[in-house]
Amino acid sequence: MLVVGAGATGVQVASIFNAFGSEVQLFQTGPRILPSEDEDVSAAVAAAFRESGIAVHENFGAIDSFEKTPAGVRMIFSKDCHRDSAEATLVVVAVGWEAKTAGLSLATAGVETDHRGFVKVDGYGRTSTPHIFAAGDVTGRLMLVPQAIQDGFAAATNAVLGRTTPLSDPVTPIGSFTDPEYAQVGPTEAKARENSDVVTAIMRFDSTTRTIIGGRKTGFCKVIADRKTFRILGCHVVGERAVEIAQVAAIAIAAGMRVDELARVPLSFPTYAGILARVAAGVARQLNPKAGWQAQRPESAWPQF
Repeated sequence: MLVVGAGATGVQVASIFNAFGSEVQLFQTGPRILPSEDEDVSAAVAAAFRESGIAVHENFGAIDSFEKTPAGVRMIFSKDCHRDSAEATLVVVAVGWEAKTAGLSLATAGVETDHRGFVKVDGYGRTSTPHIFAAGDVTGRLMLVPQAIQDGFAAATNAVLGRTTPLSDPVTPIGSFTDPEYAQVGPTEAKARENSDVVTAIMRFDSTTRTIIGGRKTGFCKVIADRKTFRILGCHVVGERAVEIAQVAAIAIAAGMRVDELARVPLSFPTYAGILARVAAGVARQLNPKAGWQAQRPESAWPQF
């Protein structure tokens, strides 16, 4: 299988079919897979994919054509005047989404869509026809189940009671069930540095007790905090239970917790979620070296017996 496009959908397809035993090649036009994720996440997932047998091609150029072959299909591509090709039984193109709304006769009802077919809505879920509201994937917003549920509640409330509940973009943990998993909440480190003076800490999964016990040592957890306010800005995770860890971080961010406050929460040991408090302690020590943080020292600093 050739998978063209290494965003969230493309990497999931590649990971799943690789697990099924297919020979998979993953193609990305840009310099890294998962371009919307933190750079450390992209690098870790790409390395894990290659180790698992997926051929990852970044900066591969532009596709010129597809040709049928006796065994399937050939993709011809070029870069810097150099032509190359790859063959497989099939090609999956995962380079973006279009809404399948053409058969809904929305124009008849005066409901406007954008160039990709997504229904246009205002900040309350109302379409261009005032008495018609829309929510979920059809609007092209975050296109995730929890956010669709939230938007659906708001749109239905506004349809019945009037514009009382605006659509919001709350703290949103996002993850993907690839192997390894990856997840994030809040801005990437690069994005955070554009707006704040930040401090980060990373704990790698090959140095934490629970991941070693489970034999799932690929990955890391990164926490980003604001140097001035100590507020947690973001969390990025690769590895086993990454999505679950990011959700715990999302709760802390939504509650406005300081990173030193999170470091003091005695999360159970040994657990995957407990890794988060120890990374938070790593950030807190940088912000206030005199604080000590004996209870939440990195496991690598514990006495060895």
